[in-house]
Amino acid sequence: MPLFSSDPRSILSRAPKRITITIPHATFEAIVQRSDEEGRSMSNLAAYILEKGL
Repeated sequence: MPLFSSDPRSILSRAPKRITITIPHATFEAIVQRSDEEGRSMSNLAAYILEKGL
């Protein structure tokens, strides 16, 4: 696929995607605490951690 495409579907396919996961209570609490400390949303922090892990 070319880097730049005039097909609008190519832009939509690269849009952020939403997922739902179940995590242990201790993990949830750690994300709550760290997101508070860093002044960012839990969602933003979780996405950052996932991206760094990959």
